[in-house]
Amino acid sequence: MKKLLAVLLLAGIGIMSIGYYSRLDDGDSTNVYFIKKHPTYHIKFENIYANNGDDKTLNQLDPELKQLVINYCKYRLGIETELKTQAELDACKQR
Repeated sequence: MKKLLAVLLLAGIGIMSIGYYSRLDDGDSTNVYFIKKHPTYHIKFENIYANNGDDKTLNQLDPELKQLVINYCKYRLGIETELKTQAELDACKQR
């Protein structure tokens, strides 16, 4: 029973501490794992700059994609932002 509780505790800590996003390299999809800056049960994140596509401006982001970028910046980079200006979006890109 104690071992089961220990395993469940470690699994919970791992889920709250580790996240990932997918990156496309030469046609192959790879996952990039990272340690989150803040604990959350959210595991898969969206990095709009992970692929070699065109950079998006703030005006091109719909509300859903904007929220995904806000979550990525907060949990991956430790930047808490509301993405009200292009400079805030660029800060998430530079890292």
